[in-house]
Amino acid sequence: MQIQPATKKDVPQIVNLIKVILDKMELPALHELSNAQLTQLFEKTFSSPEYQGQLANLIVAKEADKVLGVMFGYLGKNEAALFKVFARYYPELHIPTDISIFSDPEADPEEWYLNALSVAESSRGQGIGTKLLQYLPTVAAQNQTQEVGLLVDFENPQAAKLYERVGFKSERVQIVAGHHYHHLKLRV
Repeated sequence: MQIQPATKKDVPQIVNLIKVILDKMELPALHELSNAQLTQLFEKTFSSPEYQGQLANLIVAKEADKVLGVMFGYLGKNEAALFKVFARYYPELHIPTDISIFSDPEADPEEWYLNALSVAESSRGQGIGTKLLQYLPTVAAQNQTQEVGLLVDFENPQAAKLYERVGFKSERVQIVAGHHYHHLKLRV
């Protein structure tokens, strides 16, 4: 298994893994899009230059051409610019311009923010999430920061245990889209 930056070829598999997280977040805007619109919107956005390394990092755990897990994040100061990339594809996908996929800020400006970590259901329990998290010092160094942050839902104690096991500490409670999250930090 390889841990490496994602390519555009990986994006469809990545989007399927990210959609599992989106379903649990219950973001209001996502209820207004069809499954096809949502999939195409994320595929186009994640294939954009901004998401392919300019402003964000998509990291995958792969075996041959199969994406077993994905980790997606960015420097917090890039968050607003990244959120705006979605709107670029609204006209093409016939999405109303008043829809905002992400509206609540999540990241602190100077942290590399781990927005999403997802492992394919068939690959869970094999340490893939841990191996992706062990790649965080590399990503942080590439982004010239020593701080990694993330949100973990109150209703996901297993994820919280995984993050705490690799050194994350709870800093505060944060509310995003009406859900309560622990904002965790890791110094690398």
